[in-house]
Amino acid sequence: MRVRQHVNPLKKELQVPLPPPDWGATFADPGAPLLVDVGCGSGRFALAHAARHPGTNVFGLEIRTKLVERAAAWAAAAGVGGRAAFAEANATVSLAALLPTYPGPVTTVAIQFPDPHFKERHRKRRVVQPGMAAAVAGTLARGGRVFLQSDVLEVAESMRATFEAAAGDLLTPAPEHGDPPAGGWPSWPCAGWLAANPLGVPTEREVSAGVTGLPVYRCLLVKR
Repeated sequence: MRVRQHVNPLKKELQVPLPPPDWGATFADPGAPLLVDVGCGSGRFALAHAARHPGTNVFGLEIRTKLVERAAAWAAAAGVGGRAAFAEANATVSLAALLPTYPGPVTTVAIQFPDPHFKERHRKRRVVQPGMAAAVAGTLARGGRVFLQSDVLEVAESMRATFEAAAGDLLTPAPEHGDPPAGGWPSWPCAGWLAANPLGVPTEREVSAGVTGLPVYRCLLVKR
């Protein structure tokens, strides 16, 4: 199946938030803890996480229609259709409308290897923007986590900095980063990067980076 590698999220039709789904029809147990996989692609990470954590629902958001269709088909074939669901959406503008409507706790939001949009004039297309970061932090359950990772250092730094600026009063680097100094981390870069994926389920890109020896920059945030 041929799929476009890049989609402009600033297109007019992609600036309309996705209407919240009927969560009761989407999941067998709509009150279970929810992991949101932003930019889920074909859904392999989401499906693997659903298989490994049967008490958790997984909701994948992807901007490319064909990948959403493939992920949904794979979920049905794998027998996890009642715990893993996928939707076509621009997560940057949709998360603020979607997450507060979920009837259970939103415990994890994962943003992994997003489109880097290297050119300076295209950086406004990146998925992590201040409004989105604030919405995620505000909706997470207490103790909920935000997992960020990329194999592009500048992208990882940008995501971390955006969350720190927009939601630093609600989030902090997780204990996996080590013990902070007295008074807390003076800035999030002081916490460094994680050597291993704390979610325990690698993405395709993460596996590929490991095979080729590329570094991966990971950050785990937790709601205070």
